[in-house]
Amino acid sequence: MIRLSSLHMGDISQFDWVAYFEENHKHRLEIDFSREPELSEWERQLIFPSIQSFQKGEASEGHFLLRCAERYACRNNAPEYLEAMQWFVREENWHSAYLKKYMDYHQVPARGRTALDDIFRVLRKVGGLKSEVIVLVTAEMIALSYYRALAECVESPALKSICGQMLHDELRHIVFQSYTLYKLRSNAFEKLLRILLMEITMSVVWIAMKDVFRAGGYSFRRLAGDCLGYLEQSIRISESGVL
Repeated sequence: MIRLSSLHMGDISQFDWVAYFEENHKHRLEIDFSREPELSEWERQLIFPSIQSFQKGEASEGHFLLRCAERYACRNNAPEYLEAMQWFVREENWHSAYLKKYMDYHQVPARGRTALDDIFRVLRKVGGLKSEVIVLVTAEMIALSYYRALAECVESPALKSICGQMLHDELRHIVFQSYTLYKLRSNAFEKLLRILLMEITMSVVWIAMKDVFRAGGYSFRRLAGDCLGYLEQSIRISESGVL
């Protein structure tokens, strides 16, 4: 598990998220396929079903999220928050594009909507901005362990570079969304709901993608330890506003 405090972001109440996203955008990943090996059929069957799922999940245009963010920004005179959220959605779409480019190189088609994706979309729209953010940050915390495992599954320099970029971005997304929950004033009941959501979601993801996790050195116990550890850090930010 990676400690969020290792990001050295300072006082996150003063952190300029728009400036961060703008600067990060200047350093988008250029995927190098010059040393990319041909994957065996076993390797393809191991990694691509889960990559297809994550590629689809990262591809949302975020219409409902941005409408919620716009309402929040108007109520609180915080136009910078809406701009930062627009950058966040754009960065998530870059993640989808990285995975799609990798799939295209290996001639793997994109997947349509999945049951898990549909469930996430419904949950995100239950209670406005707060529900959106809680579901998003839960998925991002699980994604940290997924991309760490995926990077170890096959000898693919291109995939390792993509996973590295994902980890860099998602760690900061978790801080961004956790601090949003602090501003939205999370309560004790929502903390319990977040724990329950994490436990259910990580179990479902493990069942669906356990071969990737195992190939990447993860047991369910390790996955649970990582996910609940990230959740503990996220909840601490949402309660204190401090990294």
